[in-house]
Amino acid sequence: MPEIFVSPDSSHAPIKTGNLNKPHPLSAFMFMPDGISFENQEPDETIVLLLRKHFITNLSWLFISFILLLIPITFFPFIVINNLIPQLPLAFFRLVTPVWYLFTASYILVNFLMWYFTISIVTTERILDIDFINLLNKKVAETRLTKVEDVTQRTGGFMEAFFDYGNVIVQTAGAEAVFLFHAVPKPQQVVRIINQLLEREEEQ
Repeated sequence: MPEIFVSPDSSHAPIKTGNLNKPHPLSAFMFMPDGISFENQEPDETIVLLLRKHFITNLSWLFISFILLLIPITFFPFIVINNLIPQLPLAFFRLVTPVWYLFTASYILVNFLMWYFTISIVTTERILDIDFINLLNKKVAETRLTKVEDVTQRTGGFMEAFFDYGNVIVQTAGAEAVFLFHAVPKPQQVVRIINQLLEREEEQ
């Protein structure tokens, strides 16, 4: 039986079905997830990998969100107490504060949804790359495994090495020449799994 159906640990014990493969909703790396399907999935098609950007890539907008949340309770009172802008009454800040928090909440929601719904899927039949350009527009590209020519990984820098994430590049002979899995967790394992799927396709 191919290595793809055994666990990646040193014991190589078979992966059990059930709760062990029950994916965490915020996971960026899902191997053989149970209870997940996608639009236009074929009846005999099984999801092998579902990938998102590593959660650590969200730190930049999470930090900005934290600063935005602090401004109304730190900077606004500082302006009022020190009367830095005397022409602005206190009622102005009472009006601006909820609008500010509404803007901040929208910023957080948009960034989270863009991360959550931009995914790459590897199945037993094909590879799909779903990129959300914005909340109203998305780009979906797919290719059959039989058209995949080469799979490589590219990592660099302390953060990527420490948190074990990087880019996986899939070159194909299809209309979409290159599929890029950007900043996905365990890139080396992703490459190994895709290569094992390709070997199995060649044997059939």
